[in-house]
Amino acid sequence: GNWWLLVSQDFTRVGFWPQSLFTDLKSFATNVDWGGVVYSPPGVPEPPMGSSYFPIEDTSYDAYCTDLIIVNEKGKIIQVDKTITHTDNPYKVEFIQLSSGAKHKYFILYGGPGESTHV
Repeated sequence: GNWWLLVSQDFTRVGFWPQSLFTDLKSFATNVDWGGVVYSPPGVPEPPMGSSYFPIEDTSYDAYCTDLIIVNEKGKIIQVDKTITHTDNPYKVEFIQLSSGAKHKYFILYGGPGESTHV
């Protein structure tokens, strides 16, 4: 019922979203989303996201999340097998997989300059 955010290899619990907030997700989810979000009130230019640059696949510059995994209700890791990228201008999001032997690492890179005027 509750949806947890876990970090690190030891799955440290950061927090959770109670079932009461996600009444349509009482028993399962069909997708998982990662990325960044920015906000500005109407009439105010949207601020930059991340480093304010579009991702260039260099973590020295890009805003990113790394080692992304999905853990099911039994504590088993579910492999990411299909990704769909969604981007709202003026931002960009990339999902990449790096392989080292049989082990895969998943990253999401995101960022963008924002916009100079709200349309």
